[in-house]
Amino acid sequence: MFTNDKLTELNATISRVTKLTDSFAKYPRAIKIPLRLDDEILSDSSFTDVAFDATSASHNGKIAVADNLQISTLLNVITAISEAIFVINSAGVIEMINPLGAKLFGAPAEMLIGQTWTDYLQSPFKDEYQSLFTLWNSASDEASKVTQFNHGPKEIIINRADSTLLEADLSLSCLPSIQIGSEPLFIGIMHNLTSHKAEYNKLRHLAHTDKLTGLANRHAFDDALQTNWNDSINHDQPLCLIIIDVDYFKIFNDQFGHVNGDKCLQKIAQVLAEVLPSNNAMAARYGGEEFVIILPNSNPLTADYIAKNIQRRINQLTFTDIGLPAQTKISVSQGIACERSGQYRTPTALVCAADTALYRAKSTGRNRINMSS
Repeated sequence: MFTNDKLTELNATISRVTKLTDSFAKYPRAIKIPLRLDDEILSDSSFTDVAFDATSASHNGKIAVADNLQISTLLNVITAISEAIFVINSAGVIEMINPLGAKLFGAPAEMLIGQTWTDYLQSPFKDEYQSLFTLWNSASDEASKVTQFNHGPKEIIINRADSTLLEADLSLSCLPSIQIGSEPLFIGIMHNLTSHKAEYNKLRHLAHTDKLTGLANRHAFDDALQTNWNDSINHDQPLCLIIIDVDYFKIFNDQFGHVNGDKCLQKIAQVLAEVLPSNNAMAARYGGEEFVIILPNSNPLTADYIAKNIQRRINQLTFTDIGLPAQTKISVSQGIACERSGQYRTPTALVCAADTALYRAKSTGRNRINMSS
């Protein structure tokens, strides 16, 4: 990723390369660079010959932007760099863009040159950068000559020319006119974040998912409980919690082995995932053979209905598909607690109330549901 320090280093590189080429200025040599005039691109070709002596090349009386030696040097530098780079003028018009930059915008370089770069940004990024350029352009003439304005790196979304969206990060820096001998130019450096975002989302999913059951893990549960607790308190909405414990699970493990014990937990997890009443509800593995369900904006009647549905479906589970006898059965005990109008002071207190209700359910015979009073 390009930081402001790397942008400064790039500017220094441009200056050094320019000093080297200055010594050859008295021996004009033609180089190929994209030539954009003040308001048009040469129609016959997007490339033209520019001499190193930087004399004022013109076309129909118009001075070409590319007649500046340092600008031509800049183009050679950015074309060689393995980063997506584009250069825009103070009006936000693309003057130069390298192949990687054109690839991110989703169009050939010759199509992009002369276009306003913010037209390819999705809102609200378009408005943000237009306002930023208005601010930079309002700086005094003297300030624009010596000041290097920087912005980013910042994540943006590009509306590509092929109508697809692309997530990228962008660093934008001004090349002061004192360095380039003309109006200030702005250099943008981008990185495609598509693969990084996909990898991040995958890692985030793994970090919040119980590997065995596929439910949310304890960490994800803690985060979700705090979020739902805050919503419950701030909006005076009920919040219910069900803690579920598999009855006699140690005996099941000892009798059928830990592999089959894991398969049993997976069957139970599937039931819990299927009985959730809404996308806002969460089923999580709390630890070992304990599970928990968060029911936002649900009253005790709803929580009791969900618990009874869980009880019924788990009692009906069979294990012949994993090679166990047909008479093999499993049950769970459940404890319910509901926050209503400040009944509990903290989310931890709500968990403790549900856990106490679970203990009562187990102590009165298991395969039972107990509601905290």
